[in-house]
Amino acid sequence: MNAIIRYNMQNKNTFVLVEKEDMEVLKKTQQIILEKLEKITPSGRSFSEVESPYITASEFMKAVRIRRWKFNCLVGSGKIMTIKKKRKIYVPKGEVERYFQAVDE
Repeated sequence: MNAIIRYNMQNKNTFVLVEKEDMEVLKKTQQIILEKLEKITPSGRSFSEVESPYITASEFMKAVRIRRWKFNCLVGSGKIMTIKKKRKIYVPKGEVERYFQAVDE
């Protein structure tokens, strides 16, 4: 029996009856959707893409918990290596570990 039940969003006391078979179909569909969502990163790219050996300046600053002023000081003094591509600044991923290994700060 496939009954169409209208659901009123304004009335919070409305109950909807769904047959067991229909509920199983809903659960399976939701599981498929969840599996597909887990394969997608927040940027909309799948995990199967090749990871870059570089991170952005903001990602570096988050990783080492510094602000832009300190980042600019480190770049200016040559303590971290950066690559500038147009207006975007990239940092090799190894610089995060090298930053924490540096003793002289």
